Amino acid sequence: MSASEHPMVGKTTRTLLVMLAALAMPYASPRLGALRIVRAPWDPAAPGAEGPAAEAPASPPVPPAAGEQALPASENAPTVNNALSAEPGPTLPNIDPGVRATLRTVSIEDATGHALDPFFARLGRTDRREAGAVTRILHYGDSTIASDYVSGTMRRRLQARFGDTGHGFILIANPWEWYFHNDVLHASDGEWTASRLAGPTAPDGRYGLGGVSFTSYGGGVAWFGAATRGEYGRKVSRFDVYYLEQPGGGDVELTLRGAPAERFSTRGDAKVSRVHSLHAPDGDSRLTLRAMGGGPVRLFGVALERDQPGVVYDALGSHAAMAVYWQRQDRAHWREQLALRDPALVVFQYGTNESDLAKLDRDAYERALGDLVDELREAAAGASVLVVTPLDRAEYRGGRVATKPVILDLVAIQRRVALTHGVAFWSTFEAMGGEGSMARWTKTRPQLAGGDLTHPTPLGAEVIGDMLSDALVAAYEKWEREISQEDQKIGKEKPF
Repeated sequence: MSASEHPMVGKTTRTLLVMLAALAMPYASPRLGALRIVRAPWDPAAPGAEGPAAEAPASPPVPPAAGEQALPASENAPTVNNALSAEPGPTLPNIDPGVRATLRTVSIEDATGHALDPFFARLGRTDRREAGAVTRILHYGDSTIASDYVSGTMRRRLQARFGDTGHGFILIANPWEWYFHNDVLHASDGEWTASRLAGPTAPDGRYGLGGVSFTSYGGGVAWFGAATRGEYGRKVSRFDVYYLEQPGGGDVELTLRGAPAERFSTRGDAKVSRVHSLHAPDGDSRLTLRAMGGGPVRLFGVALERDQPGVVYDALGSHAAMAVYWQRQDRAHWREQLALRDPALVVFQYGTNESDLAKLDRDAYERALGDLVDELREAAAGASVLVVTPLDRAEYRGGRVATKPVILDLVAIQRRVALTHGVAFWSTFEAMGGEGSMARWTKTRPQLAGGDLTHPTPLGAEVIGDMLSDALVAAYEKWEREISQEDQKIGKEKPF
């Protein structure tokens, strides 16, 4: 080693760097997927993107067993594979010009012309910074939302435009390997079990706002707090604990950093949805939640908010979920949960896992989705509903990567359901560039989609979040102009 050479750049270090580079090469191309030694969140469970596809589930899916699953300790750890950049970037990230040219400006469709009026009215009050004007958006979906991919960008963009009222709802613990939220601190430990819409299921059909119910008889711990790095999620002033009051329920202890502990009971005469709020100085606050025993403690999640006008964006994704899984939720319980959360807009985005069914009964799916949209409108009374399609999804066919035909059917069905059931509609599939877009997204550098030909990378999800937030803001600003013009017209017609 020369006198001027840093000891960290010696022969051993150079060898390690070469080895790491070799290990990283398979992640640069879907065709090298079989050589990967660690699975990225967007990769299939089994390696080998070009090999035979994994056996698709039966149609309809076999109902999961009832019960609870013990959860390991978890930490909301950001990595290059799951997190957005902590620093602000361009509205649309720097991507390949050829792929950028295939993106489409897709407007939100609304057959009634008024499906989003309740949302826009709330957003207008928030935009004017009226006291107490909080606009909550709930984004239901599958694994893309469970990883806070698209929803993370939506939260950042809308809060930059309309005000930051906190991160929103987070599950008590990580119920899936790839559950992650951007711009927040979160971890869990101790004894937690979970029942989920996707299984194992809860016998009473109560899964809370996010589709997962957590139980501890004592010893379960969870931590929640504002982000400590980057430009986003740096403040919180209220922690709202969503729980089930029930006969024989146990106690929960809440502790804010630097403050004495506070305890409340979850015991009651019947099973009822409740929220317990704990206020904190607006800033880098952190909450420790403990299940203290004395009976089962059943919790659903904690919402981090701030007491000021702005937007809250809840990412309510479930791994391997399908829209019809929400038929397993007790209807009265879902109404209770939504009433407590008081959303202005509910985004409903499913279809990826439906495209995996060995045989999709299209007519049955359309009827079921229509019924579910009607039930969602009733359960979220006073809120607007927006149906958002799945991303394009591809498969290897005839030696090339091509869109799965069922995706075209799912997009068409979802559009028909939305427009005939009086809710709004937006097509992720069309915004990405339509048929063949997933193939383009996996080949571009940097990659916008992963080797499973299904999920976006964080960068790809950022592109989708940018386009959807642009569509929402454009629709709101159009509505606002029309309302203003109508008010001016009425003002001119008033007699002196």
